[in-house]
Amino acid sequence: MTTPDLLRPVLVGGTGRSGSTIVGHLLDHHPDLTLTRPMEVRFIAGTDGLADALAVAQAAPHSQKAASAADLAVNRLRTRWFQRAEHVGLHESMSLGDVEGWSDEYLAAFEDDPLGATQLLTQRIMQRIAERLGASRLVDTTPANARKADLLEPIYPDSNVVVVTRDGRDVSASFVSQTFGPDDVFEALDQWGRRMLRSHQAALACRSGRVLSIELMDLVVRDRAGTLERLCGFLGVPVDDGLVRWFDENVTATGMHPGRWRRDFDDDTCQRIDERYSAICARLQAKGVALPA
Repeated sequence: MTTPDLLRPVLVGGTGRSGSTIVGHLLDHHPDLTLTRPMEVRFIAGTDGLADALAVAQAAPHSQKAASAADLAVNRLRTRWFQRAEHVGLHESMSLGDVEGWSDEYLAAFEDDPLGATQLLTQRIMQRIAERLGASRLVDTTPANARKADLLEPIYPDSNVVVVTRDGRDVSASFVSQTFGPDDVFEALDQWGRRMLRSHQAALACRSGRVLSIELMDLVVRDRAGTLERLCGFLGVPVDDGLVRWFDENVTATGMHPGRWRRDFDDDTCQRIDERYSAICARLQAKGVALPA
C-alpha cells in the first residue's frame, strides 16, 4: 500500500551539470528523506517517458499518437531504464517480470484512463524502490524534473520540485568534459538556455509554492546556512545535525569548480563563450527567467 509520504516525493532537477546530484546526496543524509537507487529513475520525466506519454494523451485523447507515446514509454522503461549498468537500474528493486506485468496493465488501461494508468504504474515501481531502501519519502534527481515539473504535477500532485541553477558557462564547460551530452561548448550553452527557459515555463504552469529554485553558488559558497534552511523549510523537514555535518565535510567550493570555463579554454574561446552567454542571458531575461547571479 502506498503511504502518504511516498505520494509526495522530492523531485530535484536542473539543466544537467547544475548541481542536482549534489542536492540529492545532501538530502539523502536527512533521516526523513532517501535518495532513490538509481538516483535518477528517469522512466517518469526522461525523454519519451511516462510524463511525456501522459501529456500527449491529455492533449489528444483516444488518439493513435497517444497510444504510440505510451508504447514508446513502456519500451524505454523495459529496455533503457530497467537495467542501465550492472548495479544501476530498476532491476535492483524488482524483476523484469514485475515491470512487464505492470506495464501491460498500464497499456490496457491507458486509452480510457491515461492519468490513472500512469499514476498506478509509477507508484508500483517507486514503492518497490522504497521497500528495498526502507524509505518513507523518496528523492529523485532526474535532471528533466525541472523542465517537466508541470507534466509531473498530475502524476504526483503533492510532490515538491527543487530546481538547481548554475552559471551556464560552467555548466557548458562541465558537459564538454563528460562522455555524455554536448561535446561542443557553444552547443552546450545553447542547450543550457533552452533548458532554463523550459524550466521557467514549467514552474509557471505549476501550482503556487510547488517549485523552489536555488542557486548552486548560494548553497555552496555565498549563503550555505541560509540556503540549506530555505531548502529544508520548503520540504517541511527540520535542519538535521547529521545532514549539516555531511554538508560541511563534503560540499565545498573547490569541489564545484566555480569559474572552470575560464580555466578550461584559451582566452579567445573564453571571450566568445562570454559573448554567447551574454546574448542568451539577455533573451532569457526578456522572457522573465531568473538567472544565476
